[in-house]
Amino acid sequence: MDVLKRSDGWLDLPLSDKGRMGLIPAQQHLKLEPLSDIFAPPLKRTTETAHIIQSGVIKAPSVVPSPAAMTWNLGVICGLPKTEARPKVKELLGHPDTKPIGGESYNEFKKRVMTWFRARVKEAKASGKPILIVCSGSNLRLLGTVLFKNRDEFNLDEGGLVKLTQIDGKWHAQTLIGDGADPEEIS
Repeated sequence: MDVLKRSDGWLDLPLSDKGRMGLIPAQQHLKLEPLSDIFAPPLKRTTETAHIIQSGVIKAPSVVPSPAAMTWNLGVICGLPKTEARPKVKELLGHPDTKPIGGESYNEFKKRVMTWFRARVKEAKASGKPILIVCSGSNLRLLGTVLFKNRDEFNLDEGGLVKLTQIDGKWHAQTLIGDGADPEEIS
């Protein structure tokens, strides 16, 4: 089975070689950013992502394990081919209080991640320093829905870099690396 065509969820899999190589543009883009922290869920692939980015950032930000930032726990759906998982996930989205076997409901996921995200935003505002959050597709779709009323706001297709900025209480998103990125932005 093709690794990129599976619903990973809470399966603790490492990054592929393609995933590692795909981080180089993000690492180069961020090398001079004064990042204070890189937050990453405690999964092999997200922790490895955070450490690869950290290794190229001049200011050496801390990598902070963040269990509350984990992707949506889809229980028995994890590991299924995406073509098989999508209709099941769509059904769960239509019934946001329903839990898959061994997982959590969409509303539980939303509450967990958004509580965590809002706390990180508050901390970043207080410190005045940017942070980096490594997260999954389900987290990005949730943030797109909550912040922009558009589940597909971040079209990163398995990886990329989005800069979120809050100006006068309104969120702005800029895709720096991934689908929808402006090549002039990173050159």
